[in-house]
Amino acid sequence: MVRYTIRRIFLLTALYTIIIFGIIALQFKNANGFSLSLGSLRVSGSYDVADSGSKVPALPLHIGVNGLDFFLDLQHPLKVFASNNRESSVVLEEIIPSDRSILLRFSEGVSVSFASEKRGDADITTISAILPKKYQKIHFPYKITRSTRLEKNESQVLVVAGDAKYTFSGSAIDIKPGVTERSLELAASSPVVHYQTWIPVKGLNLNDLGLIAGARPEAYRASIEKFAAAALASFKDTLASGTISEPVVAAYIAEMGRVGMYHAALDSVPESWRTGPSRTWLTNTFLNNLEKTWAGFMVRERDERTRLSRQISEQSPQCFEFPSLVQYLVDRGSTVLLSDLSRFASTLDMTSVTALQAAGILEASLDFSFYVPDRDNLLESLTESCERKLTASLVRIADSLYISEDGVSVDTAKTLRIANVLIRYGSSASSRSSWRAAGQLLVTSLLGFSGDRAALPSAFLFSGESGPAERTGPTERSGVVAQAESVLSPAVLYPIIMTGSPWYPHAESLALQGFPGMWAWTSAQAVAIRETAKGVVKLTVKFPQGETHYMVIRGVKPFSRIQIYGMDFRTDPRFESYNSSGYRYSAETETLYLKMRHKAEFEDVILYYEEAKRAPVAPPAEEKAAPTAQSSGGPAEDAAPGAPAVTPAVTQPAP
Repeated sequence: MVRYTIRRIFLLTALYTIIIFGIIALQFKNANGFSLSLGSLRVSGSYDVADSGSKVPALPLHIGVNGLDFFLDLQHPLKVFASNNRESSVVLEEIIPSDRSILLRFSEGVSVSFASEKRGDADITTISAILPKKYQKIHFPYKITRSTRLEKNESQVLVVAGDAKYTFSGSAIDIKPGVTERSLELAASSPVVHYQTWIPVKGLNLNDLGLIAGARPEAYRASIEKFAAAALASFKDTLASGTISEPVVAAYIAEMGRVGMYHAALDSVPESWRTGPSRTWLTNTFLNNLEKTWAGFMVRERDERTRLSRQISEQSPQCFEFPSLVQYLVDRGSTVLLSDLSRFASTLDMTSVTALQAAGILEASLDFSFYVPDRDNLLESLTESCERKLTASLVRIADSLYISEDGVSVDTAKTLRIANVLIRYGSSASSRSSWRAAGQLLVTSLLGFSGDRAALPSAFLFSGESGPAERTGPTERSGVVAQAESVLSPAVLYPIIMTGSPWYPHAESLALQGFPGMWAWTSAQAVAIRETAKGVVKLTVKFPQGETHYMVIRGVKPFSRIQIYGMDFRTDPRFESYNSSGYRYSAETETLYLKMRHKAEFEDVILYYEEAKRAPVAPPAEEKAAPTAQSSGGPAEDAAPGAPAVTPAVTQPAP
């Protein structure tokens, strides 16, 4: 009896096993299951294999994303609604996956796509539909997964999945109690819905800032003009005292030039300091000595490029603290670093980004679209995250505004740099005008502390009071107290505040004028470049008539001859010492050193890259020969003053 029972159990177990495996075999005889990870999308389903060998999508199909399960099965097909609201269903015919998205094609010409992307700290899934004219909307079924719950705040319903919260933009979630299966509606009139990370907005309301007097353009302009006047008085006092530093000289000449007293500024700088050993590239646009001072610039440039290369390869957000990062890389032909910079934007952890770095990303995004419009600007996807970071860092006290990372202190130099970016960012589109107001208010708030000496404390502390913004001392307002440990001098502040003035020595990119990789170190009022004929490039420089300045132009390919004043000039290492324009060229570094003595406000420098046929001429004079009235750094030796030269220019690298 026992043996019979055991035998029966064994036979029944074997029979049931065969039946189960048979059912599974029948069910999947013509099906191939699949599972895909496409960004944040998790797709699972199967295909039936037709007699022809082609794959036909089978149901069920599941698309999971951040706590939601979008699904289709026999009981829950995709429903379509005609204009009379008549309901019907369509059949899934094709599934087309790609890197971070999936496209579902149905019968009747209906299609639905799911696309996943990361924008800084936001995870966004875009769901869109294409409907033929006879349908007005569709319903796509979905469920809330077991580990997910719904939460309602003041204005919307949130999907809480783990530590993150998500919300629909453009569609509402049904929150009726007991509902387990819901439908996402996509209408022909609004066929796109975003399911994205919900990030609460912290900080103040930017729209309120435009109503504050200090945020207005006229208040901003008046504030920086007041600073410039006070700074100039301070520079004059410093020069009179004999305690001269190069930043003071650079800012002093720049401001004197801006107010129309350039020549007087040059005469005020002692000759002993001009020829002294302490000068660098910072004043060479005013006071010559280009080649010697530029050697130091090139050393610094090598160090900068090495540091940026390391930061970008390590995907460190510190690279965005570098001013005008994209312009810098474009002008130096760093295409590989530009590509790497754009790529790592999609993986950047925005939670670790500082306010200064967020502003740097905004600046880089603007410049990327500006300088390399033919490339995809992946930095643009980070702008919303940067705005949130900056909004959270803004601190308003009465009618003043500050940037604070920790809610305790304010870094003056960083705040002014951020303000400059916000003014530019806010000016780039009418929808961003509140950011321009914020930037202008940051500047006027800080410059209110600068006083008659145009100096600012390097940092401020919040005192915990938030009364009216009345002055309680030269470096204190209600709610804000200056840290007296260090002070930013007018010479340090000048280039940060007076960004709209071309007089301060600066790098002028020529990339946007059709010459990528070329840029000028200059104090000229404007520099324009264009190709006037094949192999002929004209550089037009604006500067006050009768005045002299100096320029360094990088990225200049070797040329056959050069003309200034319409006459051929030859290279000369002593070109700066003559009462004439002149130049020196280094083929090794593709650097053109120019002295520009303006007979007119606009002077042309013409480079010839294809030598025209010319009459035989005598060889150029030796470099050691004494200069003529035109100078060997001026017109070619056989030319009379003001007449065309008849000897060809000779270019050679600088020693």
